[in-house]
Amino acid sequence: MFGYVRPRTDRLTEAEQEVYREAYCGLCRALGQQYGFFARFLVNYDMSFLYLLRASMRAPAPVRNCWCPGRVCGKKSCTVDPEGFETVAACTVILCMEKLRDNVCDEGFFRSLPHRFLCLLYRRAYRRAAERLPAFAALTAGQLETLRELERENSPSIDATADSFAKIVAGCGADLEQDSIRRPMEQLLYQIGRFLYLADALDDLREDCKKRAYNPLRFRFSPENGELSQQELAYLTQLTDASVNLAGSALALLPLRANGTLLENTVYLGMPSVFAAVKAHKFRAKAGLLPRGTRRKQTYQMQKGETHERSL
Repeated sequence: MFGYVRPRTDRLTEAEQEVYREAYCGLCRALGQQYGFFARFLVNYDMSFLYLLRASMRAPAPVRNCWCPGRVCGKKSCTVDPEGFETVAACTVILCMEKLRDNVCDEGFFRSLPHRFLCLLYRRAYRRAAERLPAFAALTAGQLETLRELERENSPSIDATADSFAKIVAGCGADLEQDSIRRPMEQLLYQIGRFLYLADALDDLREDCKKRAYNPLRFRFSPENGELSQQELAYLTQLTDASVNLAGSALALLPLRANGTLLENTVYLGMPSVFAAVKAHKFRAKAGLLPRGTRRKQTYQMQKGETHERSL
């Protein structure tokens, strides 16, 4: 989706990094099996985190060597969990398809041609995913329409726009049956969705100012040449820090059986580091029209503003 929710790998053990890689590759494999080869290109870090979060409350899934289309020869170790990946894969397809449709609405006819082509390419996969999760597909479409209405009004409200997107992300946990699990899960995902929207808005601000495209930060603040003042950045940081803290509180309420350290690392270390890199213009999650599933390097904002690249 966006790629902003990822762990700080320098703070993970080798075993935890391997678990993350296996989940990422497992999601890629599940997308290919359930929605066709090209669906593999929709794999992203955000949805890998969602899988690890949902899988952390049950026994670990088996791991085995699987064929990887990103390699000329050889196999990769990946998590094999068809039932566990089913909901996450469907959410991935629905969210990415709606993102493409939103791009078609935002761009002119010629600039939107690549997005229109991709919509046709993933149309069958989307229908299959919407059949599996009809409530989530309806929620996503409805909230995005609300978000488009706010955009048409040039709404300066950060809360209203972020709320619409956060509700979509929270819907990724609405299928859970137990109230004691579903409620903190939805709250956790809601705060992550809010963080995603704010990080993406800041990441796109300079480009949106040049295009005079809608961005809530354009109308809420007074950016000069696409840049916010230090005071405005400090206020935005307070909002994202609040979401990180609330997400961490919700995470603590979940009965985690596995991956606890990895999940805490992502929430408390990874997300703030990514946002710090976004503020410093040292991070760019979107490398193209869609998240690159085969990219194996991430840019992180480390301590004292220093940027490192580490292999996943």
